[in-house]
Amino acid sequence: MDYSNSQTKLEVLVQYFNESRMNLTPIFQRPRVWPIRMRRELIKNIVNGRPIPAIFMYKDVEDVSGSAFKFNILDGKQRLDSVVLFLASDAGSSRFGVKNWKDYIVDPLYRRDAKFSVDFGDKKKKSFLELNDTTVAKLREYMIPTIQIELNENTSLNELIMLFVDINQYGVRVNRNNIVRALKKSDPLLKDIYDMIATREKRRRDVLTKRKSTPFTAVLKNLKIVSSVADKAIQADKMWEKLLELALFVRSGGNHRKPTEILKSFIKKPDSPEKLSKSERAALTKAFVFLSAAYNESPSLRESRLATDQTHFYTMATTLVVSDLVEKDTNGRLVKKLTQFASLIDKGVNPDDPPSETPLDKAIARYRLLSTEKTTDATRRKERQQEMVKALVLM
Repeated sequence: MDYSNSQTKLEVLVQYFNESRMNLTPIFQRPRVWPIRMRRELIKNIVNGRPIPAIFMYKDVEDVSGSAFKFNILDGKQRLDSVVLFLASDAGSSRFGVKNWKDYIVDPLYRRDAKFSVDFGDKKKKSFLELNDTTVAKLREYMIPTIQIELNENTSLNELIMLFVDINQYGVRVNRNNIVRALKKSDPLLKDIYDMIATREKRRRDVLTKRKSTPFTAVLKNLKIVSSVADKAIQADKMWEKLLELALFVRSGGNHRKPTEILKSFIKKPDSPEKLSKSERAALTKAFVFLSAAYNESPSLRESRLATDQTHFYTMATTLVVSDLVEKDTNGRLVKKLTQFASLIDKGVNPDDPPSETPLDKAIARYRLLSTEKTTDATRRKERQQEMVKALVLM
C-alpha cells in the first residue's frame, strides 16, 4: 500500500457525496457510535476554521463509473456522517449541501438528527440553512486533512482491516469483538451466530440492521448493555457478542475461559471453522427457549440481575446450557427457583445478623462473594456456576 497526504476541500467531498462516489460502510466498518453532542462539537470546529483529524480513504479499483473512482472510508466515518447530517439539503435547494443525504442515512434514528443546529459561540443555535453566505463560502473552502491509500495487486483486504484496527485504537476505540469480526468477516460461525440475531441489508449507500424475533433476541435484549443503547446495529452487535461467547463455551465442551482468552483462541484458529453443529445449536436453543418463556411467566426474573447483568446472566445461561435442569423440570418449578435465587442474591445482607448455617444460605453467600470481583476469571466463573446449581437443587 502507498499513502499520500493531502487536503481536500469540503466542497469536493460534498460533490463526491452528491455523485454517490463515497462509501461509508465497507464491510469492516462499525455502526454509528457518535452522540449528537460530538457531532455538534465537530461542526463547530469546522465552521470556526479549526483543524480536525485526517480522514483515511482508498479508491475502489473494482468500481469505476466512467472515469470516476469511488472512495471507501477507512477512518472518518463518524466525522463524515456528521458532515452529511449537518449539510443535509433538499434536492431542489440551490444552496451548497448534500442533496442525497437520505441515501447515506437510512435509519430513522439518525435521520431525525438531519439539519441539526449548533451553538457557534453566540449562544444561539443555528442550522446550516441559517448560516449567512459569507460563512457558507468559507465552509466550502474548508480544508480537511486527507490520507489517501493507493492499493496495488499485492494488497489484501486483511491488510486494510489491520490498518483500520490500528487507526481506530484512538478516539472511540475498537473493542476486541470488533477486531475479531473484522479479521474473521467471512467466518461461517460468526455469520451463523449473527444470523440468529439480525440481518444487515444494504440500503442505498447505507446499511440497515433488522433484529429478528427469536428466543435469542427476546432474552438478550434485557441485558443492560443492550437495552441502554438505542441504535439497532449496536444492539445487534452486543447481542451477537454475548451469544458468540456462549456458543464458544458450548463448543469447548463447557470449559470456562476469560472473554479475552476466548477471542484470542478464535483469532488463532484457521479460517472456515464449522458452523454450529446440531447438538451445539440444540444446547443453546434449549436454554434460550426456556428463558424466553420464563421471562414471560416471571416479570420479576426478567427484571432481576440474572437477566440484566452480564456476570449473572452468563452464569445462568451456562448453567442451563450444560446442566440437565431444564430436562428434569417436569413440574415446572425451575422458573420459581430462578426467581427465588434472583431475589436472594439481590437481597441486602445485614452485617449484624448472625451468619446462616443452612446449605442454601451458604451457597448464596458463596455465590455473592464470587460475583464481587474478578468476575470473568475462569475459575471464579466455574465456581459461581457450581454454587448456582447447588442452590437451585436445594430449593
